[in-house]
Amino acid sequence: MVDAVTRDVLSMMTGSQIESSANEPAPESFDVDGVAAVVGMTGGLTANVHLVFGSQVAQKVVGGMLGSSQFGDAEMRDAVGELTNMVAGGLKNRLDRLNIVLKLTIPTFIRGRDMHITSQGFTFGTMNSFKLTGSDEPVRVIVFARMNN
Repeated sequence: MVDAVTRDVLSMMTGSQIESSANEPAPESFDVDGVAAVVGMTGGLTANVHLVFGSQVAQKVVGGMLGSSQFGDAEMRDAVGELTNMVAGGLKNRLDRLNIVLKLTIPTFIRGRDMHITSQGFTFGTMNSFKLTGSDEPVRVIVFARMNN
């Protein structure tokens, strides 16, 4: 589900082809060295959906979205937040069809070097890594979740 939604969003918004992807269980923690955003979900389950970019691939992705390599910090924040919102929204729509009704939070933008993000209180998750044509840095989607009773 994460793979299909993210492929659709990235290819539609950037015009880039996805060269490869990999899926593995979500780690208990992960590092950010570049930019990221997170959208929370609540309702039938509680989850955080993180979209993580290295600096170079973020420039490529946002440039593809905007149709220009010339943009500032505000455009970077807006674009990464919107991409994360689109991935989370795509997951929400698919889960709604499974009768797992959810609400989303607004995206929170993160920028930094050598940041360490740790999940707490979640029971399952996934990490999908994507490579866009012409980029060595992956785009990662990390989802931490737990079912609500």
